[in-house]
Amino acid sequence: MEKLSPLDELGVYLLGGRIKDPARAMDEAVEAERIGLTSAWIAERFDMKELGVHAGAIAARTETIKFGMGSVAIGTRTPAVTAAMGATFQQIFGDRLLLGLARGLWGINEKGGMLRPTMRGFGDYAQILLDLWAGKTVNYEGDLGKFSNLRMPDPPTAPRPPIIFSSWVLGPMGIDLSARLFDGVFIGCELTVEATAEICKKLREACERHDRDPASLKIYNTMLCAPEMTPEEEHLVMNARMITHFSFPGVSEQLLKANGWDRSAMEAIMSHPKMQGDAIADQAFTRQELVDIGHMIPREWVETGCVVGSAEHCAKRLQDYVDAGLDHLVLHGASPAQLASTTAAFRAQKAAR
Repeated sequence: MEKLSPLDELGVYLLGGRIKDPARAMDEAVEAERIGLTSAWIAERFDMKELGVHAGAIAARTETIKFGMGSVAIGTRTPAVTAAMGATFQQIFGDRLLLGLARGLWGINEKGGMLRPTMRGFGDYAQILLDLWAGKTVNYEGDLGKFSNLRMPDPPTAPRPPIIFSSWVLGPMGIDLSARLFDGVFIGCELTVEATAEICKKLREACERHDRDPASLKIYNTMLCAPEMTPEEEHLVMNARMITHFSFPGVSEQLLKANGWDRSAMEAIMSHPKMQGDAIADQAFTRQELVDIGHMIPREWVETGCVVGSAEHCAKRLQDYVDAGLDHLVLHGASPAQLASTTAAFRAQKAAR
């Protein structure tokens, strides 16, 4: 089939939630590349979604699409391991890796015996990666522990991967660190156009304070997108996933503040019996089992924090987010095949502007 022209503004999120068939990510990435999507992202979970394996498999099956690690919780790998992973990928496949880095989530890290570093430690980790890729020897003692004579004996000759700060809603310290050290920022789902514009504004103002070109900091987000689906499909794809996201530690509160949502509606959702355990919702229940709570989500939240409706309406909504300051939207919830009509509409609208 014909490969369509690339859309720099759009990518896709593969293998959302719990999965049993990780190999399908390769076929979906091939289709994503064919319809013009320019990135394919996977969020790591420690069952069937280890990022290093998926990165190599997808890059080997595709030609140009970038692979987004969304994201590496830095407590899961030492800087030397992450640096080696990034360098090896770039050396084999070319400049196609987007290395998302995250501090991790309280509760989740501790269960796996992983540290959740301070913001200072997070910045130190990123700087160590940059130093290793630059061929420097690192001697470090700080929030991450102690590293002596850490280096890459054979530094990569390929370009280093861009490092991207992954956080649902960045606070002041994260915004400043992003502007000072990172190549990009990856923000979370369910943010309204207005909330997104405010985050983008703060990031670009921070770049100016650091005498940095604001356009050099690329801003990505994950966008729940359910084009041309029945109400039943939409509730499964959108509402049930939103419930899972609300169950991530701290995320519901961040969204309330950023979007100005009704607190009483969120409190009703969070007090539901299925939200009372200490596990992420879709680890305790299937998405089908979360649809009942999903019906409690106000329709306004779905329509203003996600992208739903006809292909043409979805394309317009995506452009609204680009106009708000995003460089790249990672579409989550629909498969590449289900996104074909929306990407076609986006391409047509872009040509008509």
